[in-house]
Amino acid sequence: DEWRGRLCVHFVDELTGRTESGVDGGGLFKEFLVAVCGVAFSSDYGLFLESPRGTLYPNPDSRLVAGRDHLRYFKFLGALVGKALRENVTIQPRFNRSFLRLLVARDFNFLALLEELDQLDPDLYRNLKFLRLYAGDVADLALTFSLTRDELGRTVELDLVPNGRALPVTDRNKHAYVQLVAKHHLVDRLKPQAAAFVAGLRALLDLDLLALFDEPELQHLISGPDDAPLDLDDLQRHTRYENFLHPLDSRHIARFWTVVKSLSPTDHAALLKFATSCQRAPPLGFAYLHPPFTIRKLHNATDRLPSSSTCFNLLKLPIYPSAAVLKTKLLTSIRAEAGFDLS
Repeated sequence: DEWRGRLCVHFVDELTGRTESGVDGGGLFKEFLVAVCGVAFSSDYGLFLESPRGTLYPNPDSRLVAGRDHLRYFKFLGALVGKALRENVTIQPRFNRSFLRLLVARDFNFLALLEELDQLDPDLYRNLKFLRLYAGDVADLALTFSLTRDELGRTVELDLVPNGRALPVTDRNKHAYVQLVAKHHLVDRLKPQAAAFVAGLRALLDLDLLALFDEPELQHLISGPDDAPLDLDDLQRHTRYENFLHPLDSRHIARFWTVVKSLSPTDHAALLKFATSCQRAPPLGFAYLHPPFTIRKLHNATDRLPSSSTCFNLLKLPIYPSAAVLKTKLLTSIRAEAGFDLS
């Protein structure tokens, strides 16, 4: 219940031990949420693995990485994703389609499992494809209805069917073997982690509502548009301006957008993160960013850097004498990964 309400965050400077400036009106929590997701869902952390296609799925050996409490971590991460969806905060993780299907309890088409395996493990997919089309006698390959895996240097054998290690794979049953291997990799070995993740999601969201979306739509809700460049025209159309009252201020606004559009996609994402805490656009575009992206003109502040209030998606912009100065100051700010402290 506490997660459903407002959560406030205070950051502590790791060098000085002081609480960083800034009152959390929502922006600091967004920054915290994005930062935690960036670490926890990294394959370096070990709870999730990255497929060759660049999508994430739970590490089936998470217990070996995180110990007995590994499923509690997955429940926590499910709650984080649920909170992000509830608060309309876009986060970085892009999940494998099979894992997204487990989240909404959508039935698998077991006849199509082999094709879906291509998205998770292309090498295994090719091997099973070879086996299914093998023209020789499959019995010569000496396969059984079991799999072996390595657990900390110890080889463990898993049966795909009862006593599967004693059941040879033949031409007559090879298709069943292929489907069972695909099912094991896509569904069975991920079920404990997925169930814990779903428990965390359920604490924040009505899963019946999530089930209305297919897997690509659900991914879009979680992390917004794919890795395509930000739509700057859409951002510009839905930007509000404060204190731009002078007749010449339109020139300063035009200069700002000219400078922004000259930056790299990486700096575009950095600018959005600097002002809103999120480096990706909302799933339905900037018309649905709340509060709207706002640029506030600062008077008599040409010696200061641009700063931000992420709680309000607000960029505080001094008026500089030239586009070159504006670009230098803006890049200094957005690459410094600070907002309140620049005020």
